[in-house]
Amino acid sequence: MLASVMKKQGTPVLLVPLTTSIHAGHRALVRVAQRIPGALVIVAIHPDVDCTPLIDARVDAIFTYTDAELWPSGPRTLVNSPLSQAAGGAGASVPVTRIMALLGIIGPTDLVLGEKNIRQLVQVQQAITDLHYPVVVHEVPTVRTSEGLPVSNRYADIPPADHDKAVAVSASLIAGTYAAQDGAAAILVAAHEVLAAAGVEPDELALYSLMLGPAPESAPEAGDARLVVSATVGGVCITDSVRVVLGAKPH
Repeated sequence: MLASVMKKQGTPVLLVPLTTSIHAGHRALVRVAQRIPGALVIVAIHPDVDCTPLIDARVDAIFTYTDAELWPSGPRTLVNSPLSQAAGGAGASVPVTRIMALLGIIGPTDLVLGEKNIRQLVQVQQAITDLHYPVVVHEVPTVRTSEGLPVSNRYADIPPADHDKAVAVSASLIAGTYAAQDGAAAILVAAHEVLAAAGVEPDELALYSLMLGPAPESAPEAGDARLVVSATVGGVCITDSVRVVLGAKPH
């Protein structure tokens, strides 16, 4: 109701959907939303998450929900795509469907998502386009630690003994970026060498188009592409990615 009233007044309404305990990456999403002039910023989050950081950040509104409230009869209708099938089928469709449901309930003009979960971001963007939702998506670069690791609750579950392997996964992306001027094959070789040196066997190491599909072969011979790496480190499955410009020297 609040979003509807504000939109009628010409106010941008930005939704920032969160699910887990709030960290620096989430706070970056909120800051991006708050930079939109005159915006009403709404954060959607589960009720068991400590919202103190959101209150401290002076978020305009906090929408708390549970999946049982979103789907009293369960998630009977799922937003599916080739990307969700590749990521694990129906289970991978639930987070995307959750965001689409929140869009329907709250009715924002804009949506703020991070590039850390790049497959989810792309799936949501495709669903918004294909289902004709009048929503603009803002992509926020991954927030990283001083070692280059994405700021993520998932990475906190990696055992200390495997920390260097996790760093190598992200470092492989940097190596790939610096090889971009020599083409796609050089990018993959450079990234794989870093992983191999750390004893990491990737579950995936591929170069895609920016929209991640339909297959690695979709990556252009020159121009913008996305390098994606996934690996199981210390029993934790992690995925990281970076945008690369094929044929261009790194800055």
